[in-house]
Amino acid sequence: MTIRALRPDEFDEHAELVFVSYTHEREAPEGSMLADRGWWLRSIERDPFYEPAQTRVMQLDGRLVASVTCYLRPTYVPGRQAKAACIGSVCTHPDYRRRGLVRQVLDEAAAWMTAEGFEWSWLYGKYEVYGGSGWQNLSTWDTHANLRLREDVLGEVTLRPADPDADLPLLMRVHEAFSGRLAGPTARSEQYWRRRVLAATPWGPAPTYEVAEASAEAVGYVCMSGASVREIGWLDRPHGLLAAIMTRMDGEPVHFGFSLPELTAALRDISAIPTQQQCFREPGGVELREAYRGLWRSHAADRDTESLVRAMRDLDYVMWPADRA
Repeated sequence: MTIRALRPDEFDEHAELVFVSYTHEREAPEGSMLADRGWWLRSIERDPFYEPAQTRVMQLDGRLVASVTCYLRPTYVPGRQAKAACIGSVCTHPDYRRRGLVRQVLDEAAAWMTAEGFEWSWLYGKYEVYGGSGWQNLSTWDTHANLRLREDVLGEVTLRPADPDADLPLLMRVHEAFSGRLAGPTARSEQYWRRRVLAATPWGPAPTYEVAEASAEAVGYVCMSGASVREIGWLDRPHGLLAAIMTRMDGEPVHFGFSLPELTAALRDISAIPTQQQCFREPGGVELREAYRGLWRSHAADRDTESLVRAMRDLDYVMWPADRA
């Protein structure tokens, strides 16, 4: 038995291992990612940061039987970038389960990340599965807004669909300026934007990014799905941008999948003072709710996992959905 880096000539074998592991005794919906035998291959083709060494595999009986991929995600934290990884494609072949094999691969992957200078890694899964290997739960807050808007902020900012090519320099500039001062967003290269963020997949359409404009000048962008704000960034006019989002929902609550002090302050600023009866009957407002942010583990010698989790919570950790592995 050996645990090592995946080799390029094993990509097809590994893709089959992932497919069989994820679909064993499970019916994948037609047209879904899991129904595609080559979904792992298509995933790494979209990831310009991927290198074969990021996939740690166990070879046993002359075949690949378990695997963990440490997807590189250079991460913004205030004042710098950190080398971090999002753990994904964790699997064991059905014929080799209940032997603790994937835990051995996780241990080797953690040692490899430490040796390679990763500061931390995170994954999305059950604590009962990963807690014993050192990953701890992180939560921060989502923001739910149900507001009556001040008249003077209405119409200040308009939204239009972003052109993936013509508007890409703008999206990159806004993202670097806005997300670059937060804790958690991935530092995106141009190829990362093109291949991962803005591109359609075989299992779904490309997300819709919209440019926010005031007096014909771009001031930010937003990506929404229904009443949920999946990603946002602004250079100027946050009040107008948030008012444009709230106006679109025509009185329905809006869910922001993150929480920032400046977001809460801006939402309060654009809120109209309700009448006495409105206060009693339909007060509206801004609410923060705890939200799961994955399981985290430190790989830095000078920081344990508990202090890392606390620091990320205190910094209002933000993960844009487009950056998940």
